[in-house]
Amino acid sequence: MSASATLSAVVARRPRSLGGPARAARRARPSAGTSRAPLVLTRRGRLVLLGLPVLAGSAALVVLAVIFLVPSTATATSEPVAGAGTEQATVHPGQSLWDLAVLADPERDPRDVMDEIVELNDLDSSVLQAGQLLEVPAA
Repeated sequence: MSASATLSAVVARRPRSLGGPARAARRARPSAGTSRAPLVLTRRGRLVLLGLPVLAGSAALVVLAVIFLVPSTATATSEPVAGAGTEQATVHPGQSLWDLAVLADPERDPRDVMDEIVELNDLDSSVLQAGQLLEVPAA
C-alpha cells in the first residue's frame, strides 16, 4: 500500500464535523483570490469615527485662540509693589527683635512680625546692633 493510498483511507474514515456545511463554510478562510466584504459602519460608528477628531480639533483651536488672542494681564515693571509696605526703624541700645516686632505691629503675633523682619533684612541671627537700620513691616 502506497503513502497516498494510506492518506486517502485516513481522510475517508475521518468523521464529518457537527453542524453541517454552513458551519464548515464559516470556518473556512477566504483564499487569496477572493476579497472580503467591505466594512459597513453604523450611524453611531460614523459619528464616532468622524465626530471625535472634529471635536478634538475644535478643542485645540479654542485653546490656541485663548493663548494667542486673549491679552496677558501680567506686566513687568520696575516699580515697587503697592501694598502695606515697610518702614525703616533704628535699633536702640538693649532693644531686641521681639521689641521691634511689637513696636512695628502691636496687633499681630510678634513671632510672625519677627519672621518678616528677618526675611526683609536678610538677617542671619536675631542679634541686633545699636544704631542698625532695619526694614520693618508697616502697621
